[in-house]
Amino acid sequence: MGVEERLRKSRERVSLNQGQAARAVGVPRELVSMWEGGSRNPNVKQVENLASLYGVSAEYLLGQAELEEGHEKQVIFRGLEESPEAMVKIRRWLDFLDDWAELLEDLGMEDRLTGPGKPRRALDEGYVTDARRAPKLAARAREEYGLGRDAIPSLYAFLDNEGILVYRASLGPLGLDGGGISGAFFNHPRLGYCILVNEDTTLGRQAFTLAHEFAHALHHYPSGGIVCRRVESGAPEERFANAFAAHFLVPGKELRGMVAHGGGEVDAYEALRLASYFRVSYATLLNRLREERLIERERFEDLSGYSPRRMAQRHGLDSGVFEVPEPDALHFERYPISVVEVVVEALEGDELTVAQAADVLDVGVDVLQEYVRWIVSPPEADEEERREFEELPF
Repeated sequence: MGVEERLRKSRERVSLNQGQAARAVGVPRELVSMWEGGSRNPNVKQVENLASLYGVSAEYLLGQAELEEGHEKQVIFRGLEESPEAMVKIRRWLDFLDDWAELLEDLGMEDRLTGPGKPRRALDEGYVTDARRAPKLAARAREEYGLGRDAIPSLYAFLDNEGILVYRASLGPLGLDGGGISGAFFNHPRLGYCILVNEDTTLGRQAFTLAHEFAHALHHYPSGGIVCRRVESGAPEERFANAFAAHFLVPGKELRGMVAHGGGEVDAYEALRLASYFRVSYATLLNRLREERLIERERFEDLSGYSPRRMAQRHGLDSGVFEVPEPDALHFERYPISVVEVVVEALEGDELTVAQAADVLDVGVDVLQEYVRWIVSPPEADEEERREFEELPF
């Protein structure tokens, strides 16, 4: 296979046309066509950019090496050599995705094996890195998915309903020095869009990560996979995904309307209330207020000095969105509801043994048995819970 054919097949493997590939590496489309036709050769830097875009090695594109087995995953591990613990967690996630795809096939659920993901036609803009386009594209995504401009009650539920498999893992806290991993996106060759979220962050931060990875899925799906680290937040893809997430979670028109309804002045409590309403972090909400020019820089710096968790507790608001949730002792919150439902139904239908199901979900057999018993026969409400329910005004 010649270099020109490797260039063409690598591009087609990640579902990019020549124009999209050209824009991503900053060259004219005609030049990509000449590379793939064999009349011109890319230089070293262009080969490196193409290899990064296509998720393969530069040596493979140049005909100096063969395509590595499972090369789709290699893009995930780039730059993580100094984080062996994170690599172990990410590898466990990728292994689960492969096991899950095999299980769905064994259960006759091939309809869930969609192949590599692509966005809906109305949202397919190719490989976008210009953060200035993010607000418009975020609004278009909300419209396409029928989300309106209100707060999204649960991004976990929304993504699960759209067939995007979200997996949570303990990846450690995000350091003040800019270190740490917030999440990752992987376009699985059989399952399509898959997202990893760091559960060691607040629920508000997790919502931002979900929206951020959703941006990668819609606009960077040809890359194969991206691990999102704060130390790389200046990369064009990351700046775009950050801007998309902020506008996707907190639409400007809705935010401006709520501030105007409240009299136009934003104090710390009002900012906290708005963050709680949109279910985002306090920092995200303050940044959106500043972006929409609803507060000045001095006011932004003043409001940044408050603790959202303490304010929420003081004013009787739900502080959960501003806190890191307790780790799930049974480990089932690691998976979306759709995954657990399939496993439980397969157990009840004798299509899986308890040992097989425990192996797929990476839990002990005794833990799984106790969980299934709880699902089938949940504990009855005690007297206090019944009395509280009877007192509800409906």
